[in-house]
Parts: sequence; structure tokens; C-alpha cells
Amino acid sequence: MKFYKNILLLITMGILSSCIAQENEQRIYLAGWEAEFNGDEDCQKFIETQVIDKKTAHTVWSSIELVFENKKLVKAYDHEEGQKTERKLNESEIGLEYTAIKPHQIYELNRTTNSQSYLGGEAPPEFTMPSFEFNTPFQYLGKFSKSDAPFTWLPFDIHLIAPLYSNFEKLYVDYSDPMHPKVINVEELKEAGTSYDDLQPDSEIIYKKVYIKGQKSNDYSNGMAHTGVPSWIQYPDIPTCPKSQKTMRFLGQITSDVVSTERTNVHLKDEWYQQYFDSMNFWGDGDLYIFFDSDSKVACFIIQNT
Repeated sequence: MKFYKNILLLITMGILSSCIAQENEQRIYLAGWEAEFNGDEDCQKFIETQVIDKKTAHTVWSSIELVFENKKLVKAYDHEEGQKTERKLNESEIGLEYTAIKPHQIYELNRTTNSQSYLGGEAPPEFTMPSFEFNTPFQYLGKFSKSDAPFTWLPFDIHLIAPLYSNFEKLYVDYSDPMHPKVINVEELKEAGTSYDDLQPDSEIIYKKVYIKGQKSNDYSNGMAHTGVPSWIQYPDIPTCPKSQKTMRFLGQITSDVVSTERTNVHLKDEWYQQYFDSMNFWGDGDLYIFFDSDSKVACFIIQNT
């Protein structure tokens, strides 16, 4: 009888130890794979931007699971296409402080028949796009409306614009006046150049208007666009607002060639390049990433491709 009591005591102690261990354990799930968890600014921006819930981490094709004990990083795992493998942590990564962050919700942005948000279309008559004699023209890319579920955090509806045929690295646009946005980093834009010699500052490229609607998802959209968490083609490039110095919030990611061109006055000498003008195209096979800071009213546009 004493033997069984001892066994029961050991089992009880084991269960209590397990419960205590679980209470002292925290986990964070992150979309992506390229990151170093050494606590520097890039690390903090990655965690803040890429955090997702467990279900999403097991659905997206690549994610990272961080395991903390007593709020210190002790272990990590890579999840890739359903396979889980332990991730080797560097000495500088072990002991990273745990920070509780609410996971982001991914929304697929799909075609719909009616919405306040859309891609393409004509810029409203009262909206003024930036124009520069030294640069290829800006294109009107559509509108994200705060009346739609994915964008309720916005202070106002945002009309999306960018000079898609310019080789800019990052484009910062101040929307303090939402209908008359101004480029902040004009000098950088001036130095960016273009790969399309046929374009002039007065060239026009207008895209067909496609209404879009957000739908909650645990995976990245295979369709037109998505919001919630960026899916990086290259290394994560999360911008800091030049006015507020805050990490900018991800607003949306648009895929190449999902919106057709309505009309253009561009005449190409080399017809091979026509494929890049038949639709909303981001440097061939790239995606457009859009970030926004609600406090400063500044947007950042980034293009990545393979």
C-alpha cells in the first residue's frame, strides 16, 4: 500500500511540476524565416510586425516559434510546409526578453462587386498626385477605406500612389492632407532613376477599377492582395517613420499583374517591354508593400521581387 502511495505522490509532483513549468513558459509565433533574435532594433521590428497566432503559424508555408521560460528565450523552432525543426540559436539570441504582443490577423483582399476599397481606377478629381519633371510619373493604385474591416485602424481613407516605373528603394509620402499627399524623400526619389527610357513625366497609365473586400484568413492570399502581416520575398525591410521615428504598421501587400491596364499613352520602342505596361506590375514579378504610421500620417511604399 505504501508503494502505491509513493507512486501516486510522484505522479502528483510530476503533474504539479509540469503545471508550474507551463505557467512559466511563453511562446511567440512569427511569420517568416529570416530574422536574428538578438534584441536589436531590426529584431524588435520583426517581432512587432510578424507576430501571428499558433493556427496561422502552422498554416503559412514558413514561420518561427519562439519558446520562453521565465520570460527569457530558451529555444526556437522553424515551421516550413508542415515540418517542424529546432532552430539553432546564437549565443546573442539566448535570453531575449519576452514581450507580450497581440497577434495580427491576416485578411485576404479579394474581388467583390461593391466596396469602398478598390485597386486601380481613376484618381478622384479633388485628389492631387505628386509630379516631378525629373521622375517617371506616379500611378494611381486605388483606395483602402477605413470603413472596411481590415482598415478600421486608419485615421482616414488612403488613396494609394507610387511611381511604379522608378527604381526607388523606399518612398515616403506624407498624407497630413489626405487629398494632397507630399513626397518626403524627394532627393532620394530624384536619384532613383528608371529602367524605362520611353516614359516621360507626363506619361499616363490608368488601371481598371477592381473592388476588393477583406476576408479573415490563416494563410496568405493567393489572390490579389492581403493585409495583416507581410510575406517578404526578400529579407524583411520594415520601415521606421522619418517623422515620428516609430516602427510603421503594415497596411497591405499587392501582387503583380492582378489588375489590368485600362489605358495608357505610353508608346514603346521595344515591344518586349509591353508586358510590364499591360497590368499593375511591380518590377516584373514583385509585390508592393505599403506601411503607414497613424500618428504622423506618413505612408511608406516598398517593392520587392525575386
